[in-house]
Amino acid sequence: MVGNLLKVLALLLAVAGVLAGLIALGHWGLEHLRARDRYLVPLADVECAPPPGMSRADFLDEVRYYGGLPEKLSVLDAQLPERLRAAFAEHPWVARVEDVTVTPPRRVRVALTYRTPVLAVRWGDTLRAVDAAGVLLPARAPTAGLPVYPGQPRPPQGRPGTRWGDPGVEKAARAAGD
Repeated sequence: MVGNLLKVLALLLAVAGVLAGLIALGHWGLEHLRARDRYLVPLADVECAPPPGMSRADFLDEVRYYGGLPEKLSVLDAQLPERLRAAFAEHPWVARVEDVTVTPPRRVRVALTYRTPVLAVRWGDTLRAVDAAGVLLPARAPTAGLPVYPGQPRPPQGRPGTRWGDPGVEKAARAAGD
């Protein structure tokens, strides 16, 4: 009886060892394939519409900077859509990442909703644009034709892509956006 139990246990250990080896081999093989050029797509080739006034190349360079992305991405990376979603969401022009699709052979598409300037705020010698939520837009966001905030605002509390941080500015932005 003990002999049979030891044989069954030895068989189970052998099967578990073979399965663990196959899994490890599969992971190694996938890592090896990910680094091959045929499975890499340059970030510059990602399809997306850039925000107004920017070229796609400049926009993708900024996305790479804000999101900390490499120049080339592996389409075999199971986390690629989420990594791209997070990186694009960091850009100050992006209000929402609608969709990220990766399709064979090496096509990557990102659908975005951009922030819309609704109010100009005088800060120092410049006018800065904010969206309807009071989010500070990049310095080159257009301000021509926008209503100008009449008050003296507090300094912006963060970088572009974050709320200005002044309740008066944010209230005026909501009103301008309606």
